[in-house]
Amino acid sequence: MKAPFIILLVLLSLPGYLRAQKDSKVVFPKSSFDVEQAKRMIGSNGTATLKGMIAGKTKYLSNVVELYPCTNYFYEWYELKKKDKKGKKQIYMSDEAYSYRILTRIDTDGSFGFTGLNPGKYYINTLVYETKSGIAERQVGTETIRSFNVYGHQLSSYDRPIMEKYQYLYNTVERLESFIEISAEGQILNVSL
Repeated sequence: MKAPFIILLVLLSLPGYLRAQKDSKVVFPKSSFDVEQAKRMIGSNGTATLKGMIAGKTKYLSNVVELYPCTNYFYEWYELKKKDKKGKKQIYMSDEAYSYRILTRIDTDGSFGFTGLNPGKYYINTLVYETKSGIAERQVGTETIRSFNVYGHQLSSYDRPIMEKYQYLYNTVERLESFIEISAEGQILNVSL
């Protein structure tokens, strides 16, 4: 008896699954990734430094900032992400392009830094996860309201909800990002996200 039920369940859910797969399209940039340009920008021989601060966020759970060299491939990927406002597509970089990003940790005071950079344009970003609280109401019961005339006869009766306020917690995710440009060797650039 179980086998026919499971088969029926699978057959009924298959169209929804196929529709979700069709709607969720995986997209990569069409241009080729310029490895040499990326190597020149983030090569170990650079002398520029990027110092940053996560501004206006006192309690954040994120601890990593990503830096990407802005190659033509990267710009195409970024434009694809911007155009997909509804998030219907899965837009990825190639493994090779993704491997040319640099990660750094965020200190407890919100500061971070990148060293050994060469002149060029870069994109930095981090995700900030915050726990916030809100106040809402929930119904905890009902009370019956009755009205009477001067003779004691009931004129109306209705139930009114009894509401109670409560506090709840929820998480938010915010992407902080910036494009920066290092214009000279040895430059120290300060940025705030």
